Amino acid sequence: MGLLHQTYQTGENVPRWIFILRIVVGLSLILKAYHFFQNEQILGNAFAGSGFLNSTNFLIPLIPWVNLIGGILLVVGLFTRLAALVQIPLMFGAVLFVNLKDTATADLPFSFLILVLVIVFSFVGGGYMSLDNAYRKPLAKA
Repeated sequence: MGLLHQTYQTGENVPRWIFILRIVVGLSLILKAYHFFQNEQILGNAFAGSGFLNSTNFLIPLIPWVNLIGGILLVVGLFTRLAALVQIPLMFGAVLFVNLKDTATADLPFSFLILVLVIVFSFVGGGYMSLDNAYRKPLAKA
């Protein structure tokens, strides 16, 4: 049984107002990607300041693109669970390695809130008002 052929509608048990949170999380990821595109040195400085992240410098050009694409997918509600799952390691790294190290300029509460909401969307999905729900094809009952 495929992912798009389920016997129930995913959005049935999700509150209707959850789409507002999904759009806010998606827009915040898009704005963060825009911020990273404008100031490329921010990620380089964050990676240089952490001893663990020095070995993962190849991720610096990928992070803004992953944030941008994941934010767009979350806003429209397409592949919501996948987009949220991809964001979890990025947000976890932002909270653990960047925001906890640099507490003067860090936005730890906001990053932690986005991390929690991304985890929630990886379980809940897009909800009733999403393209995931529009494209879902329930199986015909025999």
